[in-house]
Amino acid sequence: MEGLAARVAIDVTPERAAEALRFSGVPDAEIMVCHSSEEAAKAWQSGGYVAAGSFEHVQALPFDILVESTGIPEVGGRYAEAALLAGKHVGIATKETESVVGPYLTRLAQRHDRLFTPMDGDQPSLLIGLVTWARTLGFEIIAAGKSSEYDFVWDEAAGSVLCNGVSYPAPGLAELWELPEGAEREAVEARGKALAAIPQISVPDLCEMVNVANATGLGPDLPEFHAMVLRTGEVPTLLDLETHGGVLRGNERLEVFNCLRRPDEISFAGGVFIVVRCEDPHVWSLLRDKGHILSRSGNCAMIYLPRHLLGLEAPISLLDAVLNGRTSGGGQATTPKFDLTARATQAIPAGQRLEMRGHHRHIEGLRPEIHPAAALSPEAKVPFYLLPGAEVVRDIAPNRPITLADVALPDSRLHQLRQEQDRLFHGQDATSTLRESVDSTLD
Repeated sequence: MEGLAARVAIDVTPERAAEALRFSGVPDAEIMVCHSSEEAAKAWQSGGYVAAGSFEHVQALPFDILVESTGIPEVGGRYAEAALLAGKHVGIATKETESVVGPYLTRLAQRHDRLFTPMDGDQPSLLIGLVTWARTLGFEIIAAGKSSEYDFVWDEAAGSVLCNGVSYPAPGLAELWELPEGAEREAVEARGKALAAIPQISVPDLCEMVNVANATGLGPDLPEFHAMVLRTGEVPTLLDLETHGGVLRGNERLEVFNCLRRPDEISFAGGVFIVVRCEDPHVWSLLRDKGHILSRSGNCAMIYLPRHLLGLEAPISLLDAVLNGRTSGGGQATTPKFDLTARATQAIPAGQRLEMRGHHRHIEGLRPEIHPAAALSPEAKVPFYLLPGAEVVRDIAPNRPITLADVALPDSRLHQLRQEQDRLFHGQDATSTLRESVDSTLD
């Protein structure tokens, strides 16, 4: 596309990186497999595409921005830091890294006159942009959030719900399809119980939302979220204040909902939304007539983007960062406001090693929650994505939060970066701590 050239790919091996370039349509004759900095420099100078197995082999090349998308928290931290210190912007797609040290990397980028930014195509950037847009227009934001990645698709004839390729029995759902006037909260609660066999919250959902929280200041109503099963038109009715018939205890709350629909109804597609207060009844009545979604009371409305197109949208963010000097969505996590933490869902014995598994980067036996940010200390809750590879040092009972006293964390660069973040924002001399950290890395 005009203004953008992606000539460098990095993977676990140069050969894997070359496969990615081929898959994207680059002719094989133009791809150079590079095992050293010298080979990478030669490939760049020849105008070819560089396939590398290490950022160190390409960091001296004159490219503008690194897209960090490994999905591995530790690798994301190392690569993002190295790129910023090498004078590159960083577009972060590894939300797991950002949830642990996003504010530190944002400040490090600022110190080097670079940008550390989320990217359009994923929900955090899109939602930050929607919140910024609403605030600029002066809307009163009641709630903001996203739908879960996988819809709950109801097959009425079969009496089942399909979610992420798995069919679950859904007895009694027909009676809960329409919410009775005045008893919406009770009916939605019953719906959630009827579909309890389907996971209704996931680590990726809350990981994305903690990054939005740190960039916007919005926070959860509950540490584990309400995560209700809702049809799209029900969202503003339930995500309103308790005094207006909803479930929320205050404004500016982050939330995730599970989109319930029939097969012939349009998906929310993992999109993002805001719920705003309707201040002028005449105007919002007009907008309702034009198809906009208002709550039953007419007190609030949902404005939404029913899409997130992953990498297809990312180039907009890269161009904004490099050409316009702007982060995606207009917000940055310059201070840590919230942490993604973990609570045990089962007994975890001393000696067990915690392992991150699967596409969703979950850890068996742990449930995600969002709490106010705190520096690492024996009594403090540990950020979720510092836990992969940690050894449990004392028995953990079910429903206990995981604290630093419970685990021995691996000696990783991500852990060191979090310690730097804690010193920066919770230490006695934050400015000198950051300066000494950066200077020692550069020496």
